[in-house]
Amino acid sequence: MIALAAIGLVGIRPRGIPAWIWATAGAAILIALGAEPLPAALVAVGAQWNVLLFILGLMGVSAAAECSGLFEWIADVLLERAKGSRRRLFTSLFLTGGAVAAVLSNDAMAIVFTPVVYRAVSKRGIAALPYLYACTFVADTASFGMPFSNPTNVLVLPRPNFGHFVLHLGPPAIAAIAINLAIFLYIFRRELRGRYQYEPAEAIGSRRLRTLVAMLALALAYVIALILNWPLGPVALAGAVLALAVAQVTPSAAAARIGWATFLLLPGLFAIVDAVERAGLLGWALTALHDTEREGKLVTILTAAFGSALASNLMNNLPIAVLSGAIVARGNAGWPAYALIAGVDLGPNLTTTGSLATILWLSILHERGLAVRPLEYLRLGLAVVPAMLVVTSLWLWLVR
Repeated sequence: MIALAAIGLVGIRPRGIPAWIWATAGAAILIALGAEPLPAALVAVGAQWNVLLFILGLMGVSAAAECSGLFEWIADVLLERAKGSRRRLFTSLFLTGGAVAAVLSNDAMAIVFTPVVYRAVSKRGIAALPYLYACTFVADTASFGMPFSNPTNVLVLPRPNFGHFVLHLGPPAIAAIAINLAIFLYIFRRELRGRYQYEPAEAIGSRRLRTLVAMLALALAYVIALILNWPLGPVALAGAVLALAVAQVTPSAAAARIGWATFLLLPGLFAIVDAVERAGLLGWALTALHDTEREGKLVTILTAAFGSALASNLMNNLPIAVLSGAIVARGNAGWPAYALIAGVDLGPNLTTTGSLATILWLSILHERGLAVRPLEYLRLGLAVVPAMLVVTSLWLWLVR
């Protein structure tokens, strides 16, 4: 109950109190009550060093992209190539956002690209909300096809087999993007009518080009590291150093753009989840998944995907990813690790508190005076998430 309350407050953040305070307080209470020994908590946090380095690296790369103006240039190119069509612009932004999320991570897509898209469309008199919804939805939708597209993927599978991962989750990720785009084009069909004025995009410039090359090199390094079974954390951190150097970002400017509160939030979550495991929840989850196997493999996959998706919205997907990683580590090769990843990544599209990226996206909109109704967000999520999870589950069942 303590863990559930703490994690729930992380997602709700009452009175604007930072999320890390609730996670840290919950862990501290569990340690004080003896439910989580302090040495065990330290071991649980230390065991996630790879994920912590990976997230720090992603933040550094995002800072390089922001400071270099790379995303602003990409937005200008898309505005020009859409040739004044709002519908074509929406499609281009959605697909480009999917590529950015796949290569750079969902957090970078939602946090860095969202302000760029807002500036690009609002100054042309275009209704911004449909395009901003596209930013946050495609960030999560496109984030489960590659191991490095979402930090939660590394939490569930710290060192996945690259070929195996892409075979199982690459095709359904492409299908999910197509489903999400098609449904949004229909839902926002009225808002996407009409045209806008545009200007030719300027040349990319040497600084932006260097940053882009560094990011592509990092994506290639991820693939090589996974093939060689190396941890992704050090690779991401080295890539961030390279990207910041070629983007000519000073250490102070980079430090100002790092979400340091995340590194106060995550240790608390790691300790809380370790206490929950110690209390028997992990064994209960393993037993529940075992029981579904009597109904067939497809039922097990659907249970894992929809169960982790629902839990991610109730408790935020970061702690559910940690718990899913523990389930995978304790289970055998036949356990539905990829179904858990799909649920943890796609599930947060249901609510505004499902993932850290969505929470930060919402704060960006609030800073610009834009209101997002939770029920409207849920309506959009219900229109796309079940279909994407079903398609993914069917694919996993076919290639098992």
